[in-house]
Amino acid sequence: MRTDKPSDEPMSLDGITPIPVPSVFSSDKDAEAAMLNAAKDGMGTEWFGSAENGDSENRDTQDHGALNSSRSDSASRELLSANLRQDEKSEGPPPPISKPPVSDRCSDSDRNQNAGQPHPILQSLTLLATMALMLLLARYSVPHIVEEIRYAWHRGEMRAENETGVEGLRNVSLDSLSRAYEMVTSAVGPTVVHIDVERSVSEEDRNLQRLLGEDSYTLSDQGSGVVIDKDGYILTNRHVIADGIAISVTLSDGRRLPAALVGSDMPTDLAVLKVDADGLIPIAWGDSDALRVGSPVWAVGSPFGLDRTITFGILSGKHRVVRAGVQHGSSARYQDFMQSDVAVNPGNSGGPLVDARGRLIGINTAIVGDTYQGVSFSIPSNVTRQIYDRIRETGKVERGWLGVLLSEVPDSMHRGDDLRVRGALISGVTGEDSPAAIAGLEIGDILLKIDGVRVSDVGHLMRLIANLGQGTLLNVELTRDGEPMTVEVRLKKRPDNLDR
Repeated sequence: MRTDKPSDEPMSLDGITPIPVPSVFSSDKDAEAAMLNAAKDGMGTEWFGSAENGDSENRDTQDHGALNSSRSDSASRELLSANLRQDEKSEGPPPPISKPPVSDRCSDSDRNQNAGQPHPILQSLTLLATMALMLLLARYSVPHIVEEIRYAWHRGEMRAENETGVEGLRNVSLDSLSRAYEMVTSAVGPTVVHIDVERSVSEEDRNLQRLLGEDSYTLSDQGSGVVIDKDGYILTNRHVIADGIAISVTLSDGRRLPAALVGSDMPTDLAVLKVDADGLIPIAWGDSDALRVGSPVWAVGSPFGLDRTITFGILSGKHRVVRAGVQHGSSARYQDFMQSDVAVNPGNSGGPLVDARGRLIGINTAIVGDTYQGVSFSIPSNVTRQIYDRIRETGKVERGWLGVLLSEVPDSMHRGDDLRVRGALISGVTGEDSPAAIAGLEIGDILLKIDGVRVSDVGHLMRLIANLGQGTLLNVELTRDGEPMTVEVRLKKRPDNLDR
């Protein structure tokens, strides 16, 4: 067995794939020579040695290749040494790795992408400005829009009413209208009575009579009334029978009967009489609230002693308050009159005001001026009926009492959006034991609602309280110094001396 020994002879590198070398060499030949040197210096001779059973032909080939390799080997070494020396001279610290500069500015693509997006602060300011503009528009535009809607609604109602009236006038027949007048007269005439009243004469009146050559202890007055019940109950004005010592009633059939006073109510100027008769023809009740302004109305009475005189007109207005120049009805304090242009003269007081169907819608009670001027007033039938029922049952009218002095609310104090609902201003509180004082109401309070019912004015509030009995517990909604409040008030009976 032969052991391989290292040989100093050059070895052939045929068949070995060259290892890629860096580009520091000037040509492929230089690279190949450097590779051969590296292989020869770094590897053992065993890798380059031949096999144990190699033949002579391979040995010859290797010897021939070694001769050629020895020639080029010296040249390769010299070239490699020169390159190494050159690299050592030029070799220094490695150059720093260049990095792209970091800039706080966006690239062109980012700049283009962010160009359409506003700055957050600018966006917030824009939002606040938009909200402020919307609030201003709502503050000044919404009331105007609401008013326009209300006006449009009201205008639509007026247009519809106008069209209805025009269409109705086309179908009106004068013959039928004349016939309606006759029917009203026939229906109402039997229910109307003539009233004569004798009053005692005061000493001053007697002295005046003596100067005129007369001497009488009584004076005669007259008026009208209407039969409400077939049992003989008659409704009239209080001022017609006031201070009367003798009252007589002339019926439609000509009978003259004495009448007894059942009771009267000074605030509404109404009175109820009773005659001993049966089979009388009563008038039918109508609904004064349902009657519309412009509706035809008829007044029946005995002006100047002329029995059962009928006059015609139209309803001119509702919920009137007479302030001055009122005759035959100036005692009425709870005023809620209906206005008409019916001819009502002295003697018509207490007579009925009827609608086109002959139903009672009011009691004629007042005129403006000393003579007929086309303006007369009547007590609505809905008020009249309540008073009549109370007087017939108890002989008097008991009203609730709040115990305050009232006045209209000035425009400067009115804060509501609905000008039709103004309320009533407390200008005084009467006594420490009055319901208002006990409940804690104060001067300057504006009363707006009574048990949920809106107060339109002073007269409306007085009627609301008057229609309630003593002991009634009310929820009063008011404003005090601009702040809303709700107070419970228990009413008392209105003192009789307040209505005298």
